[in-house]
Amino acid sequence: MKARLALLLGLVWCLSTGAAAPVRMTPVKIAENVYLLQHSQGSGNSTVVFTDDGVLVFDFHIDNADQTLAFIRKQTDKKVKYLISSHSAGDHASGAWHFREDKPVYIATKNQIHDLRMQELQEFNERKNSNDPRNAGYKGKELIPPDIGFDGTMTLYFGGLTFQITAEGRGHSTGDLTVYIPQKRVYLMGDLLDTEIHPGQGESAGVFYSNVKGWVQILDNIMARNLAVETYVPGHGPAHLGRGMKDLEEQKRYFVVMRDEVAKMIAAGKNLEQIEKEFKIPQEFAHYTRPERLKSFYKLFYNQLMETGY
Repeated sequence: MKARLALLLGLVWCLSTGAAAPVRMTPVKIAENVYLLQHSQGSGNSTVVFTDDGVLVFDFHIDNADQTLAFIRKQTDKKVKYLISSHSAGDHASGAWHFREDKPVYIATKNQIHDLRMQELQEFNERKNSNDPRNAGYKGKELIPPDIGFDGTMTLYFGGLTFQITAEGRGHSTGDLTVYIPQKRVYLMGDLLDTEIHPGQGESAGVFYSNVKGWVQILDNIMARNLAVETYVPGHGPAHLGRGMKDLEEQKRYFVVMRDEVAKMIAAGKNLEQIEKEFKIPQEFAHYTRPERLKSFYKLFYNQLMETGY
């Protein structure tokens, strides 16, 4: 009886304080020895690549990288040798601390390192020192900076695989990074690709920096490479195995259609506040989750249309 009462009181405390239940990361096999750890609530995904020489992890959140590491430990006794983050946002680049015992080499673009030091570190420490129970995962942790920063392209030969790492430029963030693994016919996109979910505005410690024109151009650049890819792995949402370039085409169409709808409303004399209240999601995207993300994108579309016409 006492145990039941304690459990009930604990549940009431969680509900009253806003404490969130642990987020579940679901393993999904993308290719042989390549797994997506999909976030159950649509937040940042992680990707794990197993090789005979060790493990590579792409993207890691402080709140759930422990689950990613636990998954790795169940599959192999080999260490995590490399970490790569797609961009500096906390849900993709804050969890390197969990892998510290393996002493992996952390690779990122130079601009990511700048953003991590100038913006994300401040937010990380604010959450670490907060009494909000939703930030409990930050207690006792540190924001680990990358070991290697690069511009342009970088090729990593590891475990019999080739990892072609490309700094794609400014799209979702100030500088998005992708990874192509030709032997696996897999392309890791980070937040340049979201599936079945409205994309999020790139943000770091309250600074918003997505650029739709750049985002579309990056998607065009990747498609123009005509690479042998079966699956483009999203930063948010489920992976569509074997769908290939159709995912990139849908992501591009999303931005073009949504932008054009905002442009029509501007032409009809609507201001931003009216657009936010009256915008109707086109039917082809009505099944997308996280509609609360749209408000920041209305503002982004509106301002960029007013400033540049795009």
